[in-house]
Amino acid sequence: MSKKAIAAMLVVAVLVVASAAVAMIYLNKDNASDGTTGTISVLDDRGKAVNLTGAPERIVSLGSAFTEIIFDLDAKDKVVAADKSSMWLVENTTGTENITNLQGVSTLSVESILALDPDLVVIWNFGMYSTFITNMESSGIPVAAFYPKNVTTILETIDKLGELIGEKTKAQAMVSDMNARIDAVLEKTANISESERPKVYLELASYGGTTVGNGTMSNDLIEMAGGVNIFNNGTKNWVASTESIVEKNPDIIVIEDASTKSNDDLKANLGSTVAAVSGDKIYRIDGTTLTTSPSVVEALENMAKWFHPTLFQ
Repeated sequence: MSKKAIAAMLVVAVLVVASAAVAMIYLNKDNASDGTTGTISVLDDRGKAVNLTGAPERIVSLGSAFTEIIFDLDAKDKVVAADKSSMWLVENTTGTENITNLQGVSTLSVESILALDPDLVVIWNFGMYSTFITNMESSGIPVAAFYPKNVTTILETIDKLGELIGEKTKAQAMVSDMNARIDAVLEKTANISESERPKVYLELASYGGTTVGNGTMSNDLIEMAGGVNIFNNGTKNWVASTESIVEKNPDIIVIEDASTKSNDDLKANLGSTVAAVSGDKIYRIDGTTLTTSPSVVEALENMAKWFHPTLFQ
């Protein structure tokens, strides 16, 4: 065999080995966030890198939105404890009997978290929790803090949390499905004229009968579904007076199903001069779908059907 042939064979062999090595590195990197070995690093909503040596196996979830995401990603078996806001989900999901109820986050101590030996704590990125978060991290507990405020940031949180817990592929699939459902609504509502958009009053039973203003996720949902929030000139949440609701004359009323007010109560209180009352357009919505979680798409789809039934039959 000539020297040139031998040299050529050696070059090919080196290229094959190098290609295999690169492929293996890429494979390991790509699979590191899908339950296999490898370092996981994700920026949370503090802009801080949360670094894990591998997919966590003992997660403490301090927020129902995060618990729902983790459960929906088929990782409920990794949750060892959750806060009381998550208990409705825990109690209605099989195979979660061993998840510890930590009650309210504000009453928790770092010691109570340490006793659970977690390898990840997921918590809201609220200012009131900053000292608690710092103390947990100082004790060696990895903490991921998120604060999804609208549909876009909900999708981002699902993507990040999925990667963090080793379920990157499932998270990407979930986000893709949610985007497709959202787009299906927006394709029909985006070009609806202002005159065709019903005026909507939304009441949240979970916050003492408050309504929502501009800058809230619920306001975004109303607009995306092709409606106009009658109190979109306000900010955040507050209790609207009966007089102000009557004056705004909503075409549609959406109220959380957990409210102690019946539809008849609302009708009697507001009177028949309100279009939503005379038109019998008062709808009850599952309050759990108005949270910053995957269920938010269900809320959007329901609102779209109520606001524009001919477009969403």
